[in-house]
Amino acid sequence: MKKILVLAVAAFAFCMQLASQSSFFDNYVYQQWTSFGGLSGTTATDIAQTSDGFINIGTYEGLVRFDGVAFSTMRRSKDNGLTFASVRVVVEDSSGNLWIGSNDEGVQLLQPDLNMTFTTQNGLPNNSIRAIVEDKDKNVWVGTAGGVVYMSKSRHLFNPQFEAGTVSKGVISTQLICDRDGRVWLTTENDKGLFVFKDGLFRTIPSMDKFGDYAVTDVCQDRDGNFWVGTDNSGLVKIVNGEAIAVHTGTILDSIPVTAIFQAQDGNVWFGTESGLVVYSEGKFHVCDKAEIQNAKINRIISDREGNIWIATDRNGVGKMTRSRFKMFRTGETSNAIAEGKDGRVWVGTDSGLFCYVDGKQETNALTKYTKDIRIRHVATAQNGDILVSCYRKPGQLRYNQASGKITSWSTDEGLAGNKVRVAIEGSQGELYVGTTTGLSIIHKDGSIKNFKQLDGLENEYVMCLYRDPNDVVWIGTDGGGVYLMRDETLFGWITTNNGLAGNVVFKISQDNMGAYWICSGSGITRCPDYDSSKDVLPEKFEVIRAEQGLGTDSVFQLLQDRAGNVWMTSNYGISSVSSGKLSEVAKGVSDVIVPKYYSKSDGLDSDGPTSTAVSICDRDGMLWFPMVDGVAVYNPVKVRGSQIKPLVCIESLRVDTVEYKDFDKVIELKPGTKRVDIKYTGLSFDAPERILFTHQLTGFDDDFSTPNTERSVSYTNLKPGRYTFMVSAINGDGIMSDKAETMLFLQKPYIWQTEWFWIVCTVFFLATVITIFYLKERAVTLENIRLEGLVKERTKELAVEKEKSDQLLHAILPDKIAKELKDSVRAIGESFADVTMLFSDIVSFTKTSSEHTAAEIVYALNDLFSRFDERAKRMGVEKIKTIGDAYMAGCGLPSLNEDHARIMVEFAKGMYQDLRDYNASAKIKFNIRIGLNRGPVSAGVIGKTKFIYDVWGNTVNVASRMESACSPGGIRVSAAVYERLKDTDIKFSGPIECDIKGKGLMTTYDVIMGEDE
Repeated sequence: MKKILVLAVAAFAFCMQLASQSSFFDNYVYQQWTSFGGLSGTTATDIAQTSDGFINIGTYEGLVRFDGVAFSTMRRSKDNGLTFASVRVVVEDSSGNLWIGSNDEGVQLLQPDLNMTFTTQNGLPNNSIRAIVEDKDKNVWVGTAGGVVYMSKSRHLFNPQFEAGTVSKGVISTQLICDRDGRVWLTTENDKGLFVFKDGLFRTIPSMDKFGDYAVTDVCQDRDGNFWVGTDNSGLVKIVNGEAIAVHTGTILDSIPVTAIFQAQDGNVWFGTESGLVVYSEGKFHVCDKAEIQNAKINRIISDREGNIWIATDRNGVGKMTRSRFKMFRTGETSNAIAEGKDGRVWVGTDSGLFCYVDGKQETNALTKYTKDIRIRHVATAQNGDILVSCYRKPGQLRYNQASGKITSWSTDEGLAGNKVRVAIEGSQGELYVGTTTGLSIIHKDGSIKNFKQLDGLENEYVMCLYRDPNDVVWIGTDGGGVYLMRDETLFGWITTNNGLAGNVVFKISQDNMGAYWICSGSGITRCPDYDSSKDVLPEKFEVIRAEQGLGTDSVFQLLQDRAGNVWMTSNYGISSVSSGKLSEVAKGVSDVIVPKYYSKSDGLDSDGPTSTAVSICDRDGMLWFPMVDGVAVYNPVKVRGSQIKPLVCIESLRVDTVEYKDFDKVIELKPGTKRVDIKYTGLSFDAPERILFTHQLTGFDDDFSTPNTERSVSYTNLKPGRYTFMVSAINGDGIMSDKAETMLFLQKPYIWQTEWFWIVCTVFFLATVITIFYLKERAVTLENIRLEGLVKERTKELAVEKEKSDQLLHAILPDKIAKELKDSVRAIGESFADVTMLFSDIVSFTKTSSEHTAAEIVYALNDLFSRFDERAKRMGVEKIKTIGDAYMAGCGLPSLNEDHARIMVEFAKGMYQDLRDYNASAKIKFNIRIGLNRGPVSAGVIGKTKFIYDVWGNTVNVASRMESACSPGGIRVSAAVYERLKDTDIKFSGPIECDIKGKGLMTTYDVIMGEDE
C-alpha cells in the first residue's frame, strides 16, 4: 500500500514539472504602494487584515493601517500607550485582539480595555519576535530569535519541549502555523528546522530526512489537508499523508528559496520567493512576469475578505492582486472603431491599419495586409457579411468579401464626395451611406453614386456619424451642424440646438430598448423619447443631460448598452457605466444626478482612454470591446462578477473645534459654544476603494440620508443643544451597501440661557416687570393725555394750513382732475385715451450751448423759456406732461377730452416759436428749437406713492418723439395722422416727406407752413 502511495505521489510530482507560462496573471491587476505612495518605507515585514476591515502592515517605522486610500502609522510615542517602534509580526486572535511582534521590543497585545506588553522581563526568550499564532485552545504561540513560548488564555507563559536529539534552545523561529487538527507547526533557521507539536513535544518530520540538512522557510496546509513546504535549498516539498515529496515545477521555485506560501479562497496556492511570485492553479505553475514584483523578495502573502491577494515585500513595499475587469490587447496604435463579423471575427480599425482577432488571437489576412499603414476611422459589417472599412485617405471606402477575398474601393476618382471617410453604414436595400469630411455619398448596388453637399441641403458637409433606425430613416450627425434626417435619399429634417439639441458637434447616435434616441455631442447628451420617425416630422421632445448632472463632462463620445441593462459611456474621462434606468430618470428630470462607475488602472484598464472617434461594440457573447488610444480593452461580464461582500464602514475620528476624539463607545459630550464638529470616516472594500460612496445622516439635523458621494468627512457648525446620532453607510464599487450604518452619539450641552428652567425664571421676572411698567405707564398716560389735548387743538390749526399748501402744490404738478382723484385715494391712476395729440420739442445744439456757459446760467435760461411755454399751455388748455433736460413734452385731449386737440396743439406749437422770439429778444443765451407732433391713442397715469409723476406712454408718444428728431430746426414736423385730421382746415402743410424713422422704417410726414408773423 505504501509503494502505491509513493508511486501516486511521484506521478503527481512529475505532472508538476509541466509548469505553465500561460497568461494566468493577465487576469489580475497589480497595484503597488511604496514610500512614494504613502507607505512608511519600502519594506513590509508582515501583513494581515483585521476584522474591522483594515489592512495592517508591519514596517520598521511601526504598524501601518490602510483603508485602500490612506495610510496611518501607529508607533511608540509619549502618552499613547504603545511600546513598539518597529513591527515584524501582526496577528489578530479569535477575540479580535491584535498581537504586535516588534523587532526588539517584545510583544504588545492591543485590547479595547487594557494593553499588555510581554518581554524577556516577564518570560519571553528573546525580544525580537519572528512569528505568532493562536491555536484551537486559544493559546498564543510566540516564536522569537531565541526560542518559542506559548501563553495560556490567562496570559501565563510556558516553554514547550523538543524531542530528544533536536535543537531546543536558542532556535531562531521563522514561522508558526496551526493546522486544521489543532497542531502547531514551527519552522526555524536551523538545519532540519521543521517541527510539529504533538503529544507535548515539538517533533521533526521523519520523511523530510531524505533531503539531508534541509532548511525550511515556510509551511502551509491546503484545503485537501496536504502541506506545502518551502525550503531554502531543496526547492518545493509537498507532504501528503506524512510523506514528503519533492515537487519539480520547472519554475523559479526549483532554484530560488521560497519565503511565503498561501492558499487563496479559490484554491490557488501562491508562492513567494526571494526573487518573484509563482501561483499553482488547476495543476499548473504560473510565474508572475509583472515588472513591479518580478524580482521582489516576498515576506508574506494573504487574502482579504473579498479575495484580493496582498503581498508584503522586502524592497517593493506592499502590493495587491485584484481580478482584472478588463483585458487589454496592445496594438501599439490608436484604435478608432471595432466591428464584429458574422463569423465572430472582431475587426479593429487603427491609425496604422486594420487588425483582426479570432478567439482573442490576432489574425493576418488579405484585408489587414491591404490596409497596412492606412488610417482607419470606421469599420462595419454589411448584411451579407462583407466588411466595410472607412479610410481617412485614398482608397477612401472599402468593401471586403471574405469568401472571394475581393476588395472594392471608392474614392473621389469613382465619384465619392471625399477621400477622408469617417463612417459608412448599409441601407435596407444594400446601398451604402458613406460620410466624409466633405459631404455624404450614397453608393448604389449598380455602382452609381449620389452625393449630398451644401447645394443639396447638407449645410454642414463634415459627417461625424451615421445611424439607420428601424423605419429606414438615416440620422446624419455632423461636426457643428447638428443632425440631418434622410428617408429614401431625401433630406426631410434638420435638428440643432435651436430645436433643443444639447450641442451641434455630434459624436454618436443610437437607440435604446424602449426606442428612445440618444445623441452624444460635445455639449451633453440628448434623449429624444416618443418620436415616430415613420412620419416626416421632427422630434418635439428633447431631454438633455450635462456634466453638472453627474456626467463629469459634457463631451460624451458614445453610449453603449450591454445585455444587463447598463449603459457604458466613453469620454475624455475614460470608460464609465451606469444603469440605463438611472440615466433615463435623470434625462426625464425624475432624478437630479447620476453616479457613474468609472473604470481605471485598478480594473485592468491600463490605458490613456478612448478617442472621440471611438466606436465600441457589444459582441454576440455579450463582451464589450472599447477602442483605446493604445489598443483595445475588452470587458467580459461573464467573468467579471461584482463582489457580493458587503463593505465595512468605520468612523475614524471626531474633531470638536480643536479637540479630537477616537473612542466612540460612549456618548461624547460637547461643551457649550462648540463651533464646529468634523467627522472623519472610511469604507473598507479593496476591490475598488476609490469608488466607494458614502451616505450619512445626523438625526435632529438632517431630514434624510445624504446623496451618495465619495467624500470621507463631513462638518457641522453651530449645532443647537440636544442629542445627536451620526450614522454613515458605505457603498462599494458594485453598488453593495454595508450591512448596517456605523453610528456615533454625542450631546451638545447648552449655555445656561439655552436651558428650559432659565427661560421659566426669565418669563416670571418678565411678567412681573411688565405689570409694574404697565401700572406706571397707565398713570403717566393719564397725565400725558391732559397735556396732549391742548397740543391737539393747536396742531389741528397748523395742519389745516399745511393741507391748503399741499393742495396748491399738488395742483401745480398734476392735472386738476388727476389731483382731485389722488387726494381722494393714494393709488396708481391709469387711463387710456383713444385719440390725443402729443408734442415733443427739443433745443437745437443744446449740448454745445450748455458747455459754453455755467450751470446757473443754463438753468436760469431754461426756466425763463419753459415758463413762457407753461403760461401758453395754461391759456390754451394744453396739458404739460414733463420736461426732460432741454426737451419739452405736452399733449391735448388728456386728461380732459377735447375734440379739437390736433388744431390746438398745432397752434400751441406756433405759439412756442412766438415765445421763443420774445425770449431771444432779450436773453443772453439764444436758443432755437424744433417741434414734432403725432396723434393717436395713449395710456396715461400717475406713477408712485410718495413722489408722484403724471406720465403718458404708447406708440403715439414714441412717434411724436421721432417727428421731433426728423424736424429741421425752427420747424414743426407732424405725422400723417395729424395731417389727415387738419388737412381740410386753414392750417397749411408742406407736401409729403418720406422719412426713415428709427424703429419704424419709412414714414410719410409733413411740415407745418408758418406765416412770417408766426
